[in-house]
Amino acid sequence: MFKGLSAFPLTPLVGGEVNEKSFLALIENLAGAGVDSIGALGSTGSYAYLTREQRFHTTQQAVSAAAGIPVITSIGSVSAEEVLRLAEDAQKAGVSGVLLAPVSYQPLTRDEVFSLYERVSRELSVPLCIYDNVATTRFEFTDELLIALSRLNAIGSIKLGSLPADRDAATERVRRLKAGVSDGVTIGISGDAHSAAGLIAGCDVWYSVLGVFSRTTPCA
Repeated sequence: MFKGLSAFPLTPLVGGEVNEKSFLALIENLAGAGVDSIGALGSTGSYAYLTREQRFHTTQQAVSAAAGIPVITSIGSVSAEEVLRLAEDAQKAGVSGVLLAPVSYQPLTRDEVFSLYERVSRELSVPLCIYDNVATTRFEFTDELLIALSRLNAIGSIKLGSLPADRDAATERVRRLKAGVSDGVTIGISGDAHSAAGLIAGCDVWYSVLGVFSRTTPCA
């Protein structure tokens, strides 16, 4: 599942409520285009602004409309207890995987982040993708921490927010991560500005917003 093109659509909102018709149209287009997976309620999907009930219902809709395409949904929250509740909801909704960034109000330490992923991974029956999104979380993963986390139960992929601008340095970082992570854990790139460089460097997955449009919008 954590391979190829994983497309992350917007969650259209009107007055704080999900526009179900528009959201379902996006999911159905992606399913028809044959993307490898669909990332509902990612950062672009505005998950942080939705209630638990909205997230559960929207995830259910995404799974139903995806027509068998694996659906990943975010379970990020500032409360560890809420993360666990969201993980349970996501699994009840039928997702194939979950995405977790270490969201917080106060900056987290390395040990706190490890503890969060360790605790959540114990409760999962689906694989988890670690989201390294320092621009949002203000937490910067080291490669050593990512490698250590990859050995936890249920870890399936690492979603990098960026790579070194230098091509050789980017390739070396991806090589080092692949050599260190547990077997079967894939390395992906997000942030569409970095996608080409990430794929050239050897990433297994393109976690993409741009892919929503490039695979579903016909050329003129």
